[in-house]
Amino acid sequence: MLTKGRFVSPPIRLDLGPRGLNFERADIEISGLEQAGPSFEGRVFLNNPQADLETSATPENGYAGSFHVYGYGLRSPEDTGAESTMSPIVKNVIATDAVRAAASAHDVTVTIVPVFTGGPPHDASHALKGASHALKDASQALKVDGVRINIR
Repeated sequence: MLTKGRFVSPPIRLDLGPRGLNFERADIEISGLEQAGPSFEGRVFLNNPQADLETSATPENGYAGSFHVYGYGLRSPEDTGAESTMSPIVKNVIATDAVRAAASAHDVTVTIVPVFTGGPPHDASHALKGASHALKDASQALKVDGVRINIR
């Protein structure tokens, strides 16, 4: 679910398997990331649906890691054929320690906070200023199809 320009997943049930918290590795897989907008860093937080641009990237805040999307830039409605050249992408964040720390809850939420470049960095509400065409709102700056946590 997109909330104020960030993505907050519904609760994800963790299947720890017979090894419990002694799993080898945990990856957070983000699928269907749209590249048609501006480039950004996606900061990933666990069990912190209120995380935003000002949230410190610390374990205490549920910070799990980050990924980068190198966007193609905002397209105008007049562009034709753009969709066929910009397929959504998948990103994986290795987050073993963060998932292990969050696993005591058994259900984990994933929050993705997009951070757009600039001086200073800014959130989705400012990322679209100066674009050649206006999007309806800041929530359109980050598009995600789904998130899952893979434990091995």
